[in-house]
Amino acid sequence: MSAKLYAMAHSHPAIAVRLMLDRKGIEAEVWNILPGLHPIVVRAAGFPGRTVPALRIDGERIQGTLDISRRLDGIQPDPPLFPHDPDERTAVEDAERWGHDVLQALARRVFRYAALTSNPIRAWMAGEVVGMPFPRVAGLAYKPVIVYFAHIVGASGDAVRRDLEQLPALLDRCDELLAAGTIGGEQPNAADFQILTSIRLLLCHTELRPIVERWRCARAALELVPAYPGPIPTALPRRWLPAAGPAAAMVAVP
Repeated sequence: MSAKLYAMAHSHPAIAVRLMLDRKGIEAEVWNILPGLHPIVVRAAGFPGRTVPALRIDGERIQGTLDISRRLDGIQPDPPLFPHDPDERTAVEDAERWGHDVLQALARRVFRYAALTSNPIRAWMAGEVVGMPFPRVAGLAYKPVIVYFAHIVGASGDAVRRDLEQLPALLDRCDELLAAGTIGGEQPNAADFQILTSIRLLLCHTELRPIVERWRCARAALELVPAYPGPIPTALPRRWLPAAGPAAAMVAVP
């Protein structure tokens, strides 16, 4: 089986697909594209869309975590990414969709807004993630690119402030999914990969980690994804950071 994954090193959806491939035991060549060039590269590679993750497997091209998870189960059913029981499968599919539409999007907006407003973050990405020389200069040069990519996901100050206000409730829902056994089981499923990678990215933000790690799902994210590019330098306004803890008893992550 021949597989190639077009990704970005810090992309939480791309990391989710890498974990799915590992779960399936499918070896794939991973091409981490320079952020900003990925729309050009994936279109040149024959994909219909402009986003990563983009997977080419045995000549077939698939984009996006939702389509990739289902296709991987079709190509190689075991070990499954979705339960065989119909009710359990529905619960996992619903959680995966919520993770994709809500939590993944929030983590993306927060990161892109932080990169938009902070050259230290752009320099960190250029030097630590991409490995470019003269990272501070590269960060300054990269700002027009991040302006565009922040705009297309609606990563404005008002949107991110609202995201951070809603974050405790979203993390509460993640903990509810853990308590229900929908995620966090002995065998990770598609919803685990979708949801916990987003939480793992949030944990990389220096100012967000002490907040997010109060929830049980933070521990699950660290167990699923122990290594992730970071820490991300501080950039978010302190007054925007949520003060509330989880609805259940706090569980600190060591």
